[in-house]
Amino acid sequence: MPMVGLALESVAGVASLVCFILVLVQMFQRGQTGLAVACIVLVFCGGIGALIAFIYGWVKSREWGLNNVMLIWTVCIVIGLVGGIMNPINFTQLAIPGR
Repeated sequence: MPMVGLALESVAGVASLVCFILVLVQMFQRGQTGLAVACIVLVFCGGIGALIAFIYGWVKSREWGLNNVMLIWTVCIVIGLVGGIMNPINFTQLAIPGR
């Protein structure tokens, strides 16, 4: 079961990255350059940039024609969560020896 969870997480992660890039491209094309650059920078600072792009993508989905992209991105997030539940992190491996 953990291998299936890992596979689900991996596929969902790659697909989410593609959707994130597609939303960023639309931001650049629609003149939202500052927001797009902020999302790129903030994605490396705790991942908040992806959340901003996700929310803004949903807000502008009809106007920018991103309905399918945003639906796929949402499904990928759900699939990633299901994969994470199927393949939980083993925190016992992180224990400090001798304690």
